[in-house]
Amino acid sequence: MKKIALYFLFLFNLFFFTRINAQLAAPDLRCVSVATPTTAVLTWVIPPDPTGVFSQYQIWTSVTGLPPFNLIGVVNTYTQTSFTHAPTTVGNQSRYYYVTTVSSGTNISVPSDTLKTLFVNLSGSSVNGVSSLNWNAMRVPLLPTSSTSYTVSREAPVGVWTPIYTGSNLSYKDTIYKCKIFYNYQVEISDALGCISKSNIKGDTCRNKQAPYAIELDSVSVNTSGQAVMGWQPSLSQDIDCYVIYSSNGGFLTEVGRVCGVNNTSFTYTASAAGSSSEGYCIAAVDSCGNFNIPSLTHNSIFITAPTYDLCSRTANLSWTPYSNLPKGVLKYDVYCSTNGGAYNLIGSSTTTNFSHSGLVPGEVYCYFVRVRNTDLSISASSNIQCFTATGLPAPTFVYVNSVSVNTYSKFIEVTYTVDTTKTFKGCVIYKSADGISFSKIAYVTSTVSPYTYIDKDVKATENIYYYKVEVADECENPGVVSNISKNIVLKVYHDNESLFNNVLTWDDYTTWLGGVESFNIYRAVNGIFDPTPIVNVPVGSWTYNDNVQDFVSAQGKFSYYVEAVEGLGNTYGFKDMAKSNPADAYVEVNIYVPNAFAPRGINNVWLPMAQYVEKTDYKVMVFNRYGVKIFETHSDVEGWTGDAATDDVYVYLIEYKNARGEYIQLKGHLNIVR
Repeated sequence: MKKIALYFLFLFNLFFFTRINAQLAAPDLRCVSVATPTTAVLTWVIPPDPTGVFSQYQIWTSVTGLPPFNLIGVVNTYTQTSFTHAPTTVGNQSRYYYVTTVSSGTNISVPSDTLKTLFVNLSGSSVNGVSSLNWNAMRVPLLPTSSTSYTVSREAPVGVWTPIYTGSNLSYKDTIYKCKIFYNYQVEISDALGCISKSNIKGDTCRNKQAPYAIELDSVSVNTSGQAVMGWQPSLSQDIDCYVIYSSNGGFLTEVGRVCGVNNTSFTYTASAAGSSSEGYCIAAVDSCGNFNIPSLTHNSIFITAPTYDLCSRTANLSWTPYSNLPKGVLKYDVYCSTNGGAYNLIGSSTTTNFSHSGLVPGEVYCYFVRVRNTDLSISASSNIQCFTATGLPAPTFVYVNSVSVNTYSKFIEVTYTVDTTKTFKGCVIYKSADGISFSKIAYVTSTVSPYTYIDKDVKATENIYYYKVEVADECENPGVVSNISKNIVLKVYHDNESLFNNVLTWDDYTTWLGGVESFNIYRAVNGIFDPTPIVNVPVGSWTYNDNVQDFVSAQGKFSYYVEAVEGLGNTYGFKDMAKSNPADAYVEVNIYVPNAFAPRGINNVWLPMAQYVEKTDYKVMVFNRYGVKIFETHSDVEGWTGDAATDDVYVYLIEYKNARGEYIQLKGHLNIVR
C-alpha cells in the first residue's frame, strides 16, 4: 500500500513540473504587409501545442532592426494567425517585426524570423521621363517558403492596378509615355502559405520628356486619281498623338497633313499631283507632350511617263522615275497592263526603269502602271497610270479569197485573192491548214497585184482537203486584216461495174464565199480531151452524179472529170467566182467479142472481133495457121479476115491491145473456117 502511494506521488510531480517547464516555439512569421499608410498586417503559422501550455503571442517591432524591439501587442488566442498593427508609420518607412510565444504564463520563446515591411522609393518621374523604383528585401535571404520574384504594379486609372514587372531585382525603371499622368506604384511578394506581403503605395505626377521612337515610311504609291498614298507601320512608342506627313522638295519640308491615332497608318494627300510628276514625302511622329522625332528618309513616288510608240514594231516603250529609300532595297519593277479597260495583268518585270511592250494591236487602248518590290517582297509601291491608243499605218480594209481551185493539168492548188488597193500594203501572208483550225504560214507574197493567184505545189489535191486564208501585211510588214477561210473540192470517181456504162462522181462542198454556192458544173474528158462545155449543172445540195458513157464505146475507155463550184449572188464585194475540184478518172474495162467460127462463102463471111473502149493506136489482130505461119494481120478494129485462100481448118488468133489504164493485153484463141 505504501508502494502504491509513492508511485502516484511520482506521477503527480512529473506532470506538475513538466507543465511548469514546457515552452512553445514562436509562430512561423511569413508575411508583413502594408495595408494602409498607418496599418501593417502580420501573418504567421501557429506552433504546435500538444500539452496546452499556450498563453499568448507577443508582437515586437523596431524601426532600425536593432534592439530594443518594442512590444506593440499581444494575441491571446492560440489559433489566431494574424495581427494588425495600427497606427504605425509603415507608409513612410520600413519597420521590422518578429513574434514570440508565451507559455505557461511566464515562459517566452525565442523570437520568430524578423521580417521587414516592403518600402518602395520613387524618383525621377518628373525629370527625365523615367520613374525609378527601388525597394528593400523583406528578409536576407528570403524565407525558404517565399517566392523569389517581386511584382511591381501601377495604378492608372484610379482603382485599376496593372502588373508592369515581375522579377528578383530590387529596382525597376518605368518609362513614361504619357505627357503628364499621375501613377501609383506598389511592390509585393507572395509566400507558399498563400499570404502576400505588400509595400507602401508610392505615387507622383509623371512626365514624358522623350521624343517618340523613329518611324519610317513603308511606301508612297499613286492611286487611280493621281494622288499620293502613304503607308507605314505603327510606332513602337506608346504615347503617339499623331503622325505628321511632310512634302519633301529639295530638302525643304512642308507639313501636308496629320493622322492621329497610333494604329492609323495610311494617308492620302488629296492635293497631290503625283499623277503628273514624282513627289517626295517623309513622316514624323508627335506625342501628347508635343515631342517630335526626327523625320524619316524621303520616299519619292514612281512617275511613269507617257509611252513612246514605235509604229512599225507596234511597241510601247515605257520609262519611269526610280523609287527612293524603299525599305530593304529595290528588287525589281513589275509592269502591269490593261487592254480596253479590262483587268490589269502582269506583262513583265525590269531591274531598270525601262520596259518595252511589243505586239500591240492598232485601235486598242493600253494602260500601264509600275509596281516596285523590295528584296524580300514584303513591301511594294505603285506608280501613276498612263494610257494611250495604239495606231497603225493606213492599211487595206479587206482581203478576200476569191477561190481555191485545183489546176486540171498540174493538179496544184491555185489560191486567188483580192486585196483592198485603196491603201498601200507590203505583201500578203498565206496560211494553210489541214483541219480549218490550226494554220501554218506557208508563204509570204511580196506582190501587191490584186487580184493575185498563189500556187501551192505541196499538195495531194486528189486525196486531201486544204484550208487557206490570207493576211495582209502593211508597209511595216505588220499583220493586218485577215481573209475568209476557203478550201478545195475533192472529187472521187469510180466506174460502176454492175452497170457497164455508168461512172459515179462524188465530191464535198466548197467553202466559203460571201455569196454561198449556187450550183456545180460537171466537166468530162473523153480520150483525154475536156469538153469546154459542162455536161451538166447540178444544183447546190447535190454532191453526187451518175454519168452514162454508153455513147462512147468506141472511145478508149478512160473518162476524166472535174467539178466546178459556182458562187451565188450576194457577195458584198460584188464578186461572183468559180472554183474547180481536182480532176478524177474513171476506167471502163475493155470488152471484146471474138467469133470462134465463120463461113467465107456463107452469110457470116468475115471474121471480125467486136471491141469496145479499146485504144485504137495500139490495137493489133493476127491469125496463124496450124504451122505457126501468120496469114492475117490488121491494126483496125473495123477490118476483118475474109479467109481468102484458106482451107477448112482450125486457126489461132492473137489480139493485142492497150486498155484505158495504159496496160498492154494479149487475147488468144481458136477459130474454125466452115465451107
